[in-house]
Amino acid sequence: FGMGIFAYVLRWIASGRAPISNGHESLLFIALAVALAGLIFELIYRMAVPAALGGLLTVIVLGVSMLSTFDPAIGPLVPVLVSYWLNIHVTIITSSYGFLGLACLIGMLTLILYMTKKPGRENVKQAIKTLDSINYNVMVAGLGLLTIGTLLGGVWANESWGRYWGWDAKETWSLVTILVYATVLHFRFIPK
Repeated sequence: FGMGIFAYVLRWIASGRAPISNGHESLLFIALAVALAGLIFELIYRMAVPAALGGLLTVIVLGVSMLSTFDPAIGPLVPVLVSYWLNIHVTIITSSYGFLGLACLIGMLTLILYMTKKPGRENVKQAIKTLDSINYNVMVAGLGLLTIGTLLGGVWANESWGRYWGWDAKETWSLVTILVYATVLHFRFIPK
């Protein structure tokens, strides 16, 4: 995580702006967010799962950022992105992707353990319960960041285009994403 921050700061200095304007830079920031999420929840739960899965996902995201699809070259910003809202809105939204990605991996591990659960294996049942609690908290943090980032994106849209919401594809799917995660989080309140 420390080396990632160091490299990110160097890229910031080299470009003269926050490096979050293209796919490569966004993936670098998401990798930092995943690593941070893993560290935060590792410090809270002291279970090794959040840090291990966070490290795994960080490596995967960094690997994807190196694909030829993503150009690592530093270029000038397009005019619509020259705004202080770029730093605020994009960092919050991409941070949420890191938290939600970690929640995905924890959820997959929980499902694997659930498939191996058998009578008399109390340690597996306890691990499932603990992982479910961790996953819930990681997902709440990710959904909170996603919601705040989307609301701030509306503020930026109003400043740029004179409207908060226009129901274009990006805005609509950001709302759909929030609603899907909120639905998943609220399913736990439905009795068995």
